[in-house]
This record gives sequence, structure tokens and C-alpha cells, in this order.
Amino acid sequence: MTGTPQVRPLQGDDPERLGSYRLIGRVGAGGMGRVYLGRTVSGRLVAVKTLLAEGEVAESDRRRFAREVALARRVTGVFTVSVLDADADGPRPWMATEYVPAPSLAELVRDGGALSPAAVRWIAAGMAEALVDLHRAEIVHRDVKPGNVLLPLTGPRLIDFGISHALDLTRTSLTLGTIAFTSPEQARGEGSTPASDVYSTGATLFHLATGRPPYEPGADAFRLLARVQQAEVSLTGLPPDVDDLIRPLLHLDPAARPTPADLLAAFERRPTGGSELLPTAWTSLIRSHHDYVPPVSPADHGSGGPGPADLKADGSRPADLKADGSRPADLKADGSRPA
Repeated sequence: MTGTPQVRPLQGDDPERLGSYRLIGRVGAGGMGRVYLGRTVSGRLVAVKTLLAEGEVAESDRRRFAREVALARRVTGVFTVSVLDADADGPRPWMATEYVPAPSLAELVRDGGALSPAAVRWIAAGMAEALVDLHRAEIVHRDVKPGNVLLPLTGPRLIDFGISHALDLTRTSLTLGTIAFTSPEQARGEGSTPASDVYSTGATLFHLATGRPPYEPGADAFRLLARVQQAEVSLTGLPPDVDDLIRPLLHLDPAARPTPADLLAAFERRPTGGSELLPTAWTSLIRSHHDYVPPVSPADHGSGGPGPADLKADGSRPADLKADGSRPADLKADGSRPA
């Protein structure tokens, strides 16, 4: 098990600051953007996303990023992440969002195994609420997958709206997202709708319940794409207790899939539990992310207050740390007591 988040050191082409945020390290990267772990003056941790660009940022990329910021600001639900600040017009466009110190569902399945049906239903309820919030704001995520759902013990958080599109946009010819979790209509290059997010949610939940995507293993990308286009799923191993939940989400016809509101209504009739349903391996991984201490940089010293080594991953102070950053006299710097 990996246990802690992967925060890579800043490299030569990485900025040390974006806006008022001091950057600590890289936490993710994609084809068009890079995500950093940053810190406010008061010590709060944030996620800061910026465009990857050599030289001057192309105007088309800047417009795309500005649209992403605008879409992300429209999402305010408790199962997504909030935008804290952004600058789409600066030399290097950036957006700061709430930092969620939690592993993704992809990491948890990889390192902790599949889930019980009851735990799958709990996560499904949270994902349904996230989609209700998104679709109410007339946003289609277009890339729902295990890697884009973080799981703190308070419930799943849907992240990464980098390829989300408002429903009134017309650019529908792109097939985006991970093939095994994309919808048939996206795989065919057709327009995405809220029902596309529902299909991807079904594929994600299947992955949680079985440890694999809902297609026969071993196919190359082209064969897999052909299967996804026709929703030729292989549901072998799907536990009966979640068959009624997941199978309808994977229907070829978007109109035949339940809506996120339908799912929530079903969960109201049959309430789920909470994080107590998760296996020990999962809760251990989640807690290790929450308690992760970011690496210390030279800029963190001499500030007169608690530095990164003194704060937990959510920016809070350990119980033994005083407000001025000092510790009780009978404790050592690591919080332990002298022998």
C-alpha cells in the first residue's frame, strides 16, 4: 500500500507562487494542465491548477481555462470542491480550489481491494448527489471515473472539471475520458448529456464492487473502444445486492438510464449507512492521507508560526500544538514525551 499522497518536488519549470499561494509540490498532471499543492499565508492547504504552456499561452487555451473556471464556480454542492480564487488573465492562468486530503477511488481499489455492496451503495448515494448539483447547474462532467472521485470519510467528492462542458456549448465531437469508464455515446464521438455521466458512474461503481471495469479484460484500446460504443459489458462477478443499482446505469440507450434524482429517491426509500461500512484497509488509507504532513521547504522556516511540519494535511493543528506554534514544555518537537 502506498499510504500517503504522492507530492513530487517542484521542478525547474514550476513556479514557486501563483497569486497569493506558495506552491509546495506537484500532485498531478494531465495533457493540458498541472496541479500543485499550495499553501495560503495562514497555512491552509489548497490545490492550484495551471495550464501547461511553453512560452506565451495560446488565446484558445486561455479561453478554455476561463470557461473551466466559470463552470467550476457554478458548482457549490458538498460532494464537489469549491473554487477559492482564480486568475485566467495572468501570464500563467491558475485556479485555486479547496484541497481534499483523501485518496481517489482508483487508488483505494488498487491498494485496498473491492468494496462490499453496502459500502458501494453509500458511495453511490454521494456520487448521485454530486451529479444532481452538477446537472442542476447545467454542467455535464464528461469524465466521471474512479480517478476523479476522492473519498474522505465524510463522503465522496467529485473533482476535475477540466473537460466539463455547459449544456449550451456545441463542441461535441471529442471522445474524452478514460475509455473503460466513458459512455457509449461519447465513445462514438456523439454529444454528451447528463445521462453520459450516469453511465460513467455505473462503470465506476462496478469497478468498486468487483475491482475491474465492466468489460472483458485483455482487449487493446481499439477493441475496448468498439465494445464501449455498443455497451457490450461483461458483468460477471457483480454482487446480486448491487445488481439492481448498477445494471440499469449501464444501459446502451441514454433515455433508459435512471437519472441521479431517481437514484436519490431510491436511496431515500432504502437509506445507506456511512463510512463505517468501509473495510479497514480503506479507512487506513484514507486516514493516512488526512494526516499526511507536506514536505518542508526553506521558505517555511522563520515565519514565526506553525510551519508545514506542524500542520496536518487539512491545515489544522495537532491537539498538542498551541496557537502560536509552540508545544507544551514536556513534549518534544515530534509531539512525543521524553523518556
